[in-house]
Amino acid sequence: MTRYFMRDTPLYQMEQMMMTPPHFKPRGHGQRRSGFQYQAKDVKCEYCMNYSRKNLCPLDQCICLEERIEAGTLSLEELLRDCLNSKLKMSLWGRLAQMLYQHPLQFFRTDEHRSRWTRWRTRYRQLSQRNQAALFLLTAYDDIWRRVIWKIEDDGFDFDSVRLAGIQPELYSVYQAAKAISTGSQNITIADLASHELVTDEAFQLIICALLLARYGDAISDLERKGDS
Repeated sequence: MTRYFMRDTPLYQMEQMMMTPPHFKPRGHGQRRSGFQYQAKDVKCEYCMNYSRKNLCPLDQCICLEERIEAGTLSLEELLRDCLNSKLKMSLWGRLAQMLYQHPLQFFRTDEHRSRWTRWRTRYRQLSQRNQAALFLLTAYDDIWRRVIWKIEDDGFDFDSVRLAGIQPELYSVYQAAKAISTGSQNITIADLASHELVTDEAFQLIICALLLARYGDAISDLERKGDS
């Protein structure tokens, strides 16, 4: 027996409408967020199906990351320590601490940066999370973006054909960081990131945001919203 008695009849659409739950929104209409606000008590690890009192969490990444950020149980400092655990040298942590305690997290450099990244990420929706993070850096400055705008495909970037002659010196670190995140190369080192001479404060914050984006995806944008509020 089928679900609908009036299938293939003029009354089918009316029956379908009557059987639809209140406030239901069909697929294909974008992301729908409920009005429920997570609190710390809702996201305790003991409620997770992977939780074990005897063993550490077996997951490489928490499946409740967005909910824990929304509830305020994960701070930017904790995410940075987790993201950079194997890279976090004292020199780098000193600069990170300065960024954390002196300035609120500003994920995008400008409104133009935000709209440009959103537009091109939507256009190339097959990009991996690492390449989305690289795109985040490459769309931050006009001088970089005009050099790479035609070097992007669904599977990544053709960095070998990009010409950097005449690029502003302070933007070179941003480009190299994007290339390193996308390809996994060592174009920029921890020592470079820790150096105020090689990486400006603005570039440093953008690169840190890109590293978080490469690891955690869109969940980290909640940190910016929480900072704004």
